[in-house]
Amino acid sequence: MGKKTINILLANDHILLINGISSIFEKHAPHIKIIGEAENFIEVLNILSHKKADILMIDDIMPYGDISTLLPIVKEQYPELKIIINSMCDNSVSHVKKTIELVDGWVGLYSNEQEYIKAVETVYSGKHYFIKGFEKEELAA
Repeated sequence: MGKKTINILLANDHILLINGISSIFEKHAPHIKIIGEAENFIEVLNILSHKKADILMIDDIMPYGDISTLLPIVKEQYPELKIIINSMCDNSVSHVKKTIELVDGWVGLYSNEQEYIKAVETVYSGKHYFIKGFEKEELAA
């Protein structure tokens, strides 16, 4: 018996990153399925309105919105949805500090395949996963 399927909405405005992340899951973790791809915040809300995702893996900077505005809306409308930020920003950026309490995980664009898979599986299991330097306790200070 295989692992339970984890459904992800992948949101990033760089198509090469969407393709790369999708490829990681296809090759190394077939139980992680991309159920939708969004290139901006408007598409995120549209897809969530008609597809059930377990996890939203989202870039922190995309067109048509601000993550510190979007995430409270997403959490209010979809409280069970887990959120993993996928970013190249460091933890000193103001929007990171504003949103950290709303997310379940954080991976960097420089993270390897195993970190992406571990982040998804950890967050899906109900725990938090933050790459070094992005721990909630550090950012809340």
